[in-house]
Amino acid sequence: MGFGNPYPGPGLRDGGGTVSAPLPSPEALREHWLRQLAALMEPIIAERAGVNFPPYRVTCGFPSKGGELGKKTRVRGQCWSAAASEDRHAEIFISPVEDDQATVAAILAHEMIHAALPEAGHKRPFQIAAAAIGHKAPFTSSEPTPEFMAWAEALLGTLPPYPHRRLNAMTPVAQKKKQTARMIKCECATCGYTARTTRKWLESVGAPICPGEGHGRMQHDPIDDEDAEGEDGDV
Repeated sequence: MGFGNPYPGPGLRDGGGTVSAPLPSPEALREHWLRQLAALMEPIIAERAGVNFPPYRVTCGFPSKGGELGKKTRVRGQCWSAAASEDRHAEIFISPVEDDQATVAAILAHEMIHAALPEAGHKRPFQIAAAAIGHKAPFTSSEPTPEFMAWAEALLGTLPPYPHRRLNAMTPVAQKKKQTARMIKCECATCGYTARTTRKWLESVGAPICPGEGHGRMQHDPIDDEDAEGEDGDV
């Protein structure tokens, strides 16, 4: 699935039937770039993390929840399992808020593991696989760590720049009033201990620390304003 000569495609016609502009070549599309990167990363992730991938698609698009532009903490990627698809393909979405290609690569790798381990959530099997490719706790986040970039940077070097420019934060049209008092679930990835706290404390001091010895800081659901169905959302 390498990059070949750009295919100009058919033209777009105005009302008078005149060709006004060609359609973009595949190489100019974000989805094509993401597919190329996924194809390069797939064998490395499979070998290092010991996972197998179902058929999957990847595109640039907002996650089903938590991706609003005005949020301090946004969901940056999401994976819907193959079980949710009519043709049994996992569906991966990379937020259009992101345009740094190293960050996009880290998010994509994170979501690819979700596609391979659809029942794991962010629990131990996912954490082991994510750590094997260079991700670090908290495993609900996707950052291009030095360990991740040690192998991913060479792959990015074979591709042109990510053909996308980020959407900047603004107030969405008809935005709902924030539910600032909603209690948000926090869970220890090691023992499953749960607690709930508000958006205020999560944003100001972070998630609670599990009382279990050495278990560390708990993970929490995305900080969003409304509930929506989805297989996974990652900040």
